[in-house]
Amino acid sequence: MKWVRRIFMLLLVIAIAGSGFMAFRNFKPWRDAQDELSEVKAESFQPSDVKRGLTPAENQNSVAFVLCTNSSQGMLAWGSSYAIGEMDGEVQYLVTNGHVVQPFMEDGFDIWVIFDDDVRVVPEVIFYQFDKDLDMAVLKLPEPVDYRVPVIVRDSSEIHAGDKCTAIGYPDKASEIDSSFSGDRSSQSVNSGVISKVDVVPQGENFKTFQHDSFISHGNSGGPLFDENGFFIGMNTLGREDTDSVNFAITGKTVTDKLDELGLEYAKAEDYNKTIDKKISSEEKKFDKKHDAAVEDAESEVAEKRNQFLLFVIIAAVCAVVLLILFIVGNKKVVMVGEQDDGKKSYLVCTKGVFAGQKFEITGKTMTIGRDKNSCTFVFPEDTPGISSNHCSVYFDARTKAFMLTDNGSTYGTYLSDGKKLTKGVPEQLTPGSTFSLADKANEFKVDRE
Repeated sequence: MKWVRRIFMLLLVIAIAGSGFMAFRNFKPWRDAQDELSEVKAESFQPSDVKRGLTPAENQNSVAFVLCTNSSQGMLAWGSSYAIGEMDGEVQYLVTNGHVVQPFMEDGFDIWVIFDDDVRVVPEVIFYQFDKDLDMAVLKLPEPVDYRVPVIVRDSSEIHAGDKCTAIGYPDKASEIDSSFSGDRSSQSVNSGVISKVDVVPQGENFKTFQHDSFISHGNSGGPLFDENGFFIGMNTLGREDTDSVNFAITGKTVTDKLDELGLEYAKAEDYNKTIDKKISSEEKKFDKKHDAAVEDAESEVAEKRNQFLLFVIIAAVCAVVLLILFIVGNKKVVMVGEQDDGKKSYLVCTKGVFAGQKFEITGKTMTIGRDKNSCTFVFPEDTPGISSNHCSVYFDARTKAFMLTDNGSTYGTYLSDGKKLTKGVPEQLTPGSTFSLADKANEFKVDRE
């Protein structure tokens, strides 16, 4: 049977080599097709007097400050809002989150919409809902004004993960260090990011949202989220307290469904685009059609070349895996990570801190240390100073008979006994009996073998 196995392994080696060679031959055509696609996409015809979309600076003209105050108790709360209405018309309605006006609706606060030059208008709340099904309110001004312009609403169902976005509003974190904060346009913050997920239903809620990483904080509530062309796609509503990069905006469709139900007008991207189309010459239209066809052909060419390349890469990878399995089985010797054939066990001993005097066995798997019970196997209490959610990890390498310690990007660092601070993601080798600390000497551990 040995000669059969040897022939089979020889054929696998030939298959790997052949697939690798074919993948190499197909890689350059794929890259050439990508370069060609880039050149085709770069071709453009844009009349100097026609501009599609809105800039962030232009979109700032649609955002207004909402302030709720209780003068008798010296309390205040605020949020952001955005104007809706017919395109190029005056504004009488603004949309915000329900929780922004909750102090007015339920706690007896006064409410104001603040525009530029300290213009303050008392609005009427014509719609209010703040529960797990919706967090939205509609404000009506006493009369139409030209202080703000309506947002241009795009069909948010066309948004995909990876699309760029921009959040505009009045974050309270910015106001804390801005002595000139007054609630006018100059007090707004413009923050760009990327849509991380679509149709996310946050825990405890029933409405759909976009997850994005544009910076927002409490004062952004009720403010608009725009796509890369400046069209409205959602309303910023909430974010995680432990990070600035995981935030949620109610989808634009959820907002427009309610506006339709209320019979309120709003400017639509398709109508906006129609006005732009009227300014574009027939020559440009012909160019666009020709250009789109060229891009589609180039993309098809890229896809074809990429699939050819990936096919041979996959074949080579599968053959390599089969060859590796046969090699391991044939030699009848498998070395598992964490195998300890000397009969000793590995331990993590806490010398100082919350778990001082306790000893924990390090099994074949990596022991992850931190405060997050979902990602860590060694969990500190939530209020332990200096300990990050996922602080560091340690395991015993049976081959080298040494422990490997890695900092996982902790805030306050992981240190060796000589004071050396570990670099994030770079394993450090420790001999049995070595000590290390998390953040400072108050949380000290020793690794040992018994």
